[in-house]
Amino acid sequence: MASSRTLVDDDRFRIVEWMIEPGDAIEMHTHPLDYAVLPLERAVMWAVLPDGEELEVRLTPGEAYTRAAGAAHRMENRGTARVVFTEVEAKAPTA
Repeated sequence: MASSRTLVDDDRFRIVEWMIEPGDAIEMHTHPLDYAVLPLERAVMWAVLPDGEELEVRLTPGEAYTRAAGAAHRMENRGTARVVFTEVEAKAPTA
């Protein structure tokens, strides 16, 4: 089973470290906020979209990527090494 550890959760950001062991997954979910993924280890994940489409996602430390709110997927680790990354969700800015 995938595990997570919340590092920050305040009025501006939610920062979560994720670990997905080989054969495990983060179940289907929809991101309510814009987010960024910061890989901590080199790995490959598979994004399974609601329509069944599958996308290979290569993670390289130091190469972050962003996605818009509304992204929906299941993230699978089909490899032999764990997948570790930090996810940063941007909450609404405060005035």
